[in-house]
Amino acid sequence: MQRSTGQLDKLHRTFVAALDLLDRQGREPDRWEEECLTYALGAIGCELYSAAEVELAAFARPPALRSPEELVLLEGKPRRFTKAMLRRGLDHILNREDDAPMPAAGHLAVRTFLGASL
Repeated sequence: MQRSTGQLDKLHRTFVAALDLLDRQGREPDRWEEECLTYALGAIGCELYSAAEVELAAFARPPALRSPEELVLLEGKPRRFTKAMLRRGLDHILNREDDAPMPAAGHLAVRTFLGASL
């Protein structure tokens, strides 16, 4: 897929602004915010920029407008990602070589993570 530089730049700014907001508030993302940011990060990595935009918009949704059903489901899931991890992930996506293979340690980490999620 061809990267849309303008769209990617906008997503980058929005993602960083979300993390900066959490920094100003002196906290890690709540479970809803973490889910939105991790899905956005994955979508950016897969160049699914429209999906990333949806997730970043959901991140900004006020707590009173969040789906109670989704909140119940999320609270049953453990937290996994900190702001620092999300920043590293974004940096990795933005600085990766498109044809570089994923390191073996990365494969192991993903398989371990997915095994813990099942």
